[in-house]
Amino acid sequence: MDEPALEAHSVTGVVITIDHFGNLITNIDAPLVERFRLPIVHAGNRAFSLLRTYGDTRPGEYLALINSFGVLEIARAEQSAAEGLGLSRGAPVVVRSRTD
Repeated sequence: MDEPALEAHSVTGVVITIDHFGNLITNIDAPLVERFRLPIVHAGNRAFSLLRTYGDTRPGEYLALINSFGVLEIARAEQSAAEGLGLSRGAPVVVRSRTD
């Protein structure tokens, strides 16, 4: 598996798997995301705020979070993010600071 690409103002990784809920699990671990004061996650021509938990958003809304395995995940509250975004394994995911 390829490692995420680090640049001065961004980290680029990929979706490595999709869980049975349709959450997109990436190869970007928490320390790489924590480099940014206000991280914003880009995937599938959309941008997602980094939230702490699924409960921090409303049903049907997308979010990004650090999951229990310590890696970046893109999810959709109570629905499948993979289906809704049309993304699969290998899809690029970019994290950058909201201020960049």
